[in-house]
Amino acid sequence: MDEQKINALVNIGQSKVVEKAYDDLLSEPSKKAGTALGTIVNIGNTLLWPIKWANERTRLYFENNLKKYESKLDEIPDEQITEVPTEISMPILERFTYVSNEELSNAFVKLLASASSTENINKAHPGFIQIIDRLSPDEAIILKYLASLKNLQGVPLLSIKHHNDPNASSQYVFIFKNETGLESKLDLKFSENIKIYFDNLESLGLIQERNYYYTDLEPEFDKIIEEQKGLLENVFSKYTEQNELKRARKESKGMYEKTEFGELFISACIEK
Repeated sequence: MDEQKINALVNIGQSKVVEKAYDDLLSEPSKKAGTALGTIVNIGNTLLWPIKWANERTRLYFENNLKKYESKLDEIPDEQITEVPTEISMPILERFTYVSNEELSNAFVKLLASASSTENINKAHPGFIQIIDRLSPDEAIILKYLASLKNLQGVPLLSIKHHNDPNASSQYVFIFKNETGLESKLDLKFSENIKIYFDNLESLGLIQERNYYYTDLEPEFDKIIEEQKGLLENVFSKYTEQNELKRARKESKGMYEKTEFGELFISACIEK
């Protein structure tokens, strides 16, 4: 069989896969999805789907993510279902074919569902797609925690420094810096990277480091100090007088706070 015929058969096979996917999409349980994604279907954009749809694994990813999307649509009243702009629907549906991590796929699903609702479409910025692309699964877990926080709440930041000789001109040395205590609260796969995660979330404009904090965070600072008790005792136990300890130990408290942009992103993309 010559190469041209082989390519023709491959194209037919890919076409059947795409056709089957759209049959599934427009089946009885998927009428809301058909309405929300109508433009893609109506203008014949099936030709634009990637070749990787012919891969069984990526098809499974797509079907699982589509089911989660349909489940989210069930929470939206029929009269609020609206057609998703193609600049949001097309790239997200493509990502449905290869994103397997639960936290990240949930973010794409939530964003697509937000764009499918007249009540929330104003929150669904196309740029959020690229932000999700730049998140690690652990960072998505941190954002889920941030989504659970009430107004006037943040993530505590505690740093403690030590001065061997407070009367000398040498600088203080950090015992620890920007501890949040979240490692003990969240099920992170790589908890040792938590400071890098916060750096990335800040670089994306989702959070901002503040040199102040809300009084509700005082118990959280106490918990961090308790978690670091062994380290702190090892450094400061030699100071027996309160005034001496006060000169040798220096604390700084602050917090990470969601930005307005971060609030919008979390509202559109992250489940509480």
